[in-house]
Amino acid sequence: MCSVKVPATDIMSTMDSQVENGDKEEELKASKRKISLCKCGVCGSEEAKYRCPACLAHSCSLLCVKKHKQDSGCNGIRNKSAFVTLSHFDEMTLLNDYRLLEDTGRFADGATRDKLIQTPRSTLKAKKLAAHARKVNITLRFLPITFTKSKENSTFFITK
Repeated sequence: MCSVKVPATDIMSTMDSQVENGDKEEELKASKRKISLCKCGVCGSEEAKYRCPACLAHSCSLLCVKKHKQDSGCNGIRNKSAFVTLSHFDEMTLLNDYRLLEDTGRFADGATRDKLIQTPRSTLKAKKLAAHARKVNITLRFLPITFTKSKENSTFFITK
């Protein structure tokens, strides 16, 4: 092992620079935290820590968030497809749009892999029913099998 002796004055100057750097970091964090400049929109007594994704109302605590939702009827869910003007468009909006497209792609990909959706749209009995209906000029349209109404449908055709 190797040991190095450092003069005490160097240690003190290093500690002073760390304190100065800490002050600068706190100032930088305060300048980045724009939400903290506002008061709570519900109680108005404390500094706001949270912002509602749906209506952008400021709140300071969970209690105020719940009170805001109760009073205003806000559900707190951000409208992912809301129009954003070019002047308000920033990197976060771009990232949110990208995430929406990724989620949509993932949902579409999952739908193609779902076994329930890949099942045939009609059964042999339904095809016979449609064929006989066509003979008497009736147009039948069937819901996909995955729909609840299609599962509940009890229509049948007696061939005799």
